[in-house]
Amino acid sequence: MKILVTGAANGIGAAITAAAARRGDTVIAADLDKLKLSERWNDNRNVICERLDVSSAEDWAALAERLNHAGHAIDVLVNVAGVLRSGKTGELSPRDVHLMLDVNTKGVIFGANAVAPGMILRRSGHIINIGSTASLFATPGTTVYAASKFAVRGFSIAAAGDLGRYGIAVTLVGPGPVKTDMLEQQRGDPNASLTFSGKRALTPEEVAEAVLGPVLKTRPLEIYLPGKDGILGKISTVLPRFFLSQLDSARRRGEKNFSSSAF
Repeated sequence: MKILVTGAANGIGAAITAAAARRGDTVIAADLDKLKLSERWNDNRNVICERLDVSSAEDWAALAERLNHAGHAIDVLVNVAGVLRSGKTGELSPRDVHLMLDVNTKGVIFGANAVAPGMILRRSGHIINIGSTASLFATPGTTVYAASKFAVRGFSIAAAGDLGRYGIAVTLVGPGPVKTDMLEQQRGDPNASLTFSGKRALTPEEVAEAVLGPVLKTRPLEIYLPGKDGILGKISTVLPRFFLSQLDSARRRGEKNFSSSAF
């Protein structure tokens, strides 16, 4: 199986790349940081390193063409690359708004758009988009990040409708907080206290295990980790006033958990 993974130099992307390579898949590991990517993966013969700016449609088109010419028909695309900058409405940096929408949302759309034609020709394939529980919980304080991940969910569902007739599955994977550099940058940030309001953070390996296990096997439309967050998130989406009424207590829990080893 040939799997293309974005954001493969760190965090969830690196964990998926490592697990897929161990099981014998050919992994095209893509990241903007080509040096770090190469340092991590150059000695692994199951991994092909590619520099990619996911926010560039031109980069995606060029990568798809290179892979096609090399005979690497992509069976699975895992859109992992993402960024987070905290901020409340009225205090948002335009630069941060553009960055999050460009990487988190446009990157997913451009990636799916680049690999879909080949999958349609073969009438098979699987596009896996890493969203977040923030795809359901519109978290104040990380406002634009939540908006970008809501958009990823909407795109994933719509794309599943576009591509299902060709035998192509599209899955949204929505993990809660994960022990990555992104989580560390939020620690101690009052705007990001909601990120720490649960019981614990997942490990990147737990997300990789879900992606390469039940997600590839059953090809669900969406899956949330942990599962109960998906249920609570959908209730919060249907009843947003109820969700907003719970924020003060959730923030207090989160601030207490800034120093917790569970995160």
